[in-house]
Amino acid sequence: MPGRNYRRGYRAELKAREELERQGYLVVRAAGSKGPVDLVAVGPDGVRLIQVRRTRRGSNGLASALRELERVPAPPGVTREAWLWRDKEGFVAKERLA
Repeated sequence: MPGRNYRRGYRAELKAREELERQGYLVVRAAGSKGPVDLVAVGPDGVRLIQVRRTRRGSNGLASALRELERVPAPPGVTREAWLWRDKEGFVAKERLA
């Protein structure tokens, strides 16, 4: 049975998926993935590879998520992004690799 942290992270990924689908994206979740990409979104602005991080307090895991995403090859038109979900606040930061 998945642990508590897994379930919290899963819920943050579902919130990200819902937001992207409202924007017109088709979203595929890399279920159970321990890799740098949690969601692949295909839509009106191209392809987006997204790592979702969840935190309860002020910590910001985006820097490490972006470092992981730097290792993922991305052809032109594909963006690599890190989103930070904070409990009781929702998405508090979204950063994209240049």
